[in-house]
Amino acid sequence: MARTRALDYEDRKKDILKAAAILFARQGYSETLLEDIATQCGVKKSSLYHYHRSKHAILYGLITWKIEDLAWKVDAAIEAEHTPEAKFRALTTTLVNEYIRVPEEMTVLITQMRYLNKTAMRSVIVIQERIINRAVLLIQSLRPDVEITRKKITAMAMLYFGMTNWIPVWYKPSGSIKPADLSAMIADTFLNGVRQLAIE
Repeated sequence: MARTRALDYEDRKKDILKAAAILFARQGYSETLLEDIATQCGVKKSSLYHYHRSKHAILYGLITWKIEDLAWKVDAAIEAEHTPEAKFRALTTTLVNEYIRVPEEMTVLITQMRYLNKTAMRSVIVIQERIINRAVLLIQSLRPDVEITRKKITAMAMLYFGMTNWIPVWYKPSGSIKPADLSAMIADTFLNGVRQLAIE
């Protein structure tokens, strides 16, 4: 007879992902053992297999969960606004808030994807490109009077993500810069640059 799933199965599964995120972010995927994750969760190693079949499955589950959640939040924030600038600021606020709220989980999303196998990587990239395309379209809508090549807009989008992706490395929640101030700084810096684009 198959083992019956507990009512809190999904919650426990996600708790393991959150615990693994802390370890993956602090000491790296390759240096983290299943025993470490089990200890972090306060369970036996054998219990992990009831929720995730391997360490790679935990990493894949963590990354897909976070990137899908981030993509959904980005879409919702952008759709709630009506002007290109407001949409761009909503995108920025969403990214900043997530990097500050769950820094370990977002750090894994940025730094540990290289440990996924090819099949897992392809499925993650599909969702990742959805977020990138959102930014590309937003940047394009900010300056409809300027003809910008797709390659250049994509480069601009990646420069923008460069300002948000490494927030967990240096940002201190106890510092003087609050999340709202940081979001405004990033948005203003990027928007001012976009406004200076010359009409070719």
